[in-house]
Amino acid sequence: MNRDNSFFEFDAENTISSTSKKPRWLVLSVEDNDTFQQSLVNALSRMIVQGHTMEVLTASSAKEARLILEKRPDINLILLDVVMESDDAGLRLVDYIRSTLNNPIIRIILLTGQPGVAPNRDVMEQYDIDDYWSKTDLGEEHLFNVMNGNLKTWRRMNELKSARQGLERVVTASQAISRQNDLPHFSQTVLEEIDRIIGITDGGIMSLKMTEPLDLEKGSAVLAATGQYQPYVGQSITILENEILLKRIKKTIQQKQHMFVGRYSLLYFSFKQPNPVYYLIVVKSATALTESDIHLLKVFGENIYNGFANIALTEYLNELAFKHWQTGIYNRNWFCQQLAADEYWGEQAQIVLISIDRFSDITVTFGEKFAIQLLKTVHDELSQVEGIQAIAIISRDAFAILLDKSHVLSASRFDEILGKKNQIQRREHKIIAKAVSAQLAPSLNRSPERLLGQMESHLYRLRAVSSSHFHHVSLDNEAMFSKHLEMLNDFNIGLTTNEIHAYLQPKVDMVSGRLIGFEALARWFKSDGEMVPPDIFIPIAEASGLVEQLDKAILLQCCAAIKQLQAAGISVPISFNVSCHELLLSDFSSTILSLLEAEAISPHQVDMEITETLAMIDYEQVSATLRKLIALGMDVSIDDFGTGFSSLSHVTELAATTLKIDKSFVQYLGERESSEHVVDMIIRIATRFGLKVIAEGVETTLQRDKLIELGCTLGQGYFYARPMPIDEAVGWALKHP
Repeated sequence: MNRDNSFFEFDAENTISSTSKKPRWLVLSVEDNDTFQQSLVNALSRMIVQGHTMEVLTASSAKEARLILEKRPDINLILLDVVMESDDAGLRLVDYIRSTLNNPIIRIILLTGQPGVAPNRDVMEQYDIDDYWSKTDLGEEHLFNVMNGNLKTWRRMNELKSARQGLERVVTASQAISRQNDLPHFSQTVLEEIDRIIGITDGGIMSLKMTEPLDLEKGSAVLAATGQYQPYVGQSITILENEILLKRIKKTIQQKQHMFVGRYSLLYFSFKQPNPVYYLIVVKSATALTESDIHLLKVFGENIYNGFANIALTEYLNELAFKHWQTGIYNRNWFCQQLAADEYWGEQAQIVLISIDRFSDITVTFGEKFAIQLLKTVHDELSQVEGIQAIAIISRDAFAILLDKSHVLSASRFDEILGKKNQIQRREHKIIAKAVSAQLAPSLNRSPERLLGQMESHLYRLRAVSSSHFHHVSLDNEAMFSKHLEMLNDFNIGLTTNEIHAYLQPKVDMVSGRLIGFEALARWFKSDGEMVPPDIFIPIAEASGLVEQLDKAILLQCCAAIKQLQAAGISVPISFNVSCHELLLSDFSSTILSLLEAEAISPHQVDMEITETLAMIDYEQVSATLRKLIALGMDVSIDDFGTGFSSLSHVTELAATTLKIDKSFVQYLGERESSEHVVDMIIRIATRFGLKVIAEGVETTLQRDKLIELGCTLGQGYFYARPMPIDEAVGWALKHP
């Protein structure tokens, strides 16, 4: 847009040097008396008003004046004879200027050679006519004063008009940029609107984003540009071969404020939150900007700042919504958006879910930073899969990837990608993972969350019951998913209809055979007599949030069993299992103690069992809770000890009274020397720290004898008894006092 910001018309004479064009006042004399007209022209041609000469246009009638006014809207002042071809010709021309041409700024001075023909005051005010003079009164000095006063008025009015129009352009520009929500489009719109506000007839504008303002080579990029800067879009600002401009950019950054120097205008914007980022808009205009233009740019700059701030906030919110907050990798929400795209379903793309084995244990053992780096490493390795279209973290330890139809991830390729050892925090680590894959098809239910739920169900089952590490599944089988939902519904009903029962397995002194306690294990018998295995319904309870109700139901049955045993003259504790979710609840200990008090059961009559991994998660909070219960007389057993990745520094301060040796070590006693070493180590740790030790899964005489030989005298397992209903357990206890 080419816009002249000066108040005066430039000489239209065509010359080579632009410096020969000097601003002049443009005056129109409308007069039917040729002699008086010429005298006016002569007088005006000699005048210099406010430092500028006059260019005088002439018309001998109102009709001729109209034609000139239509072609020259830039006339500053009119000397108008009131009476020409008709008595009201002058006033009708004034009406035409104010009403038809809608020009309120041009100054009009009425002249008459007939004293007493002056218009009344109302007409003068209506048409904004400042002066009315008799021709005989206009000497050269008087004429100068009249011209000077009216042209001063024109200048003030034109300044107000320019300011108003400039502000209108700023408002329009601000509305335009407010509609842009992404950085590239916003930046381009800002440049276009700056052009409209001040008019860039030469040079250009560019918008820069900087993350390292003190190092332009590393942290700068041209977001958008016009004119001579357009080729630099997407590149570092340092590619500019303009040392003067680069110095001004650096100085603007150092001073942290806008800078206006010659033909260059630099607008600086900085944001510290949520992430430090800096923007710079560089304007190169044909000429140095006027004070009015600079003021408009500053006003518009406030709106630009707000726009950049909104963009930064939007990007941050998008990052929170669609990025994994610890790694910056795309998350489940983003993946679901990708999964909804028609192209993947139509071309039967492959979806693969990958789960990192024992991720929670790794986190506890090696720390959160190691775990985060592990996720990044897995992401980088999976990104090498041929044909990958999308990759995201969909849960704490699982990834999902989408492949195009021309590529399929095989089990062997999966092993090749994740099977090698990686350096993570200067530690060699081999990634162990399981994966399920499936083919998308147009006939499938296209709900991304439903599909991911199906895939996760397959993955969980693979992790729980299969030794396979890569398995292809079919998503056409909706029955499987429906069965899962049906089982969840049945389990919920089972909790309320007492289908969940506590089965007791004895714990014995393996030397004397004496009963020392029981462990309560949950068993589900449906109303039709079907028994649902624990490895099926317990994961459902954990995934659905029903595990707290399950554990409460088992604990209540433990209390009833204790009373029944006491009635039979048997006083031994019963242990119950606690989930991770419960133990981390702030009111966990008070809830347990209140339930025991309501059932008239002392804390020393029950033992609590937690897994080794659970004991290490959020160690400080868990430890405080366990110590409180231990102080009240409740025993705490660490279940499956040795199968997790315990931090030795935590083991030394373990809030527990008993370590339980996992059956995976017990079953190979007498067959594998390594199992014997592990069991021996656990017994030594327990002895060293004053803990009791009990072995799980004792099934043979050889195992029993080996455990006793190593120093473990307490055990449980099929060698002694399987888990049994409470009534049977009481009978067993009476036979094995």
